Amino acid sequence: MKFTEEDDRYIYELVSQNIKYFRLNNNSKYSDKYGRITQERLAELCDISHAFIGNIESKKVMQSFSLAVLYRISKVLGIDIKEFFEDRHLDS
Repeated sequence: MKFTEEDDRYIYELVSQNIKYFRLNNNSKYSDKYGRITQERLAELCDISHAFIGNIESKKVMQSFSLAVLYRISKVLGIDIKEFFEDRHLDS
């Protein structure tokens, strides 16, 4: 579901898309030979549950999360936290 910038759910949708994008297009020390990190590995490295990562990335679930969780994810993925707030017009 696409939300407009006027809707507070927009920021969750934007951040969740970017988490998935950077997880699948990653060059951190934790990525595999294909430049990806699985949801399971990301969850393990961030000390959160796999289901939680799955819910964050899901388009069907509106999972809220704290800035602390977002910060941990950014550190594991090796990116600046502000990258999660950039609109990349991702469709997947």
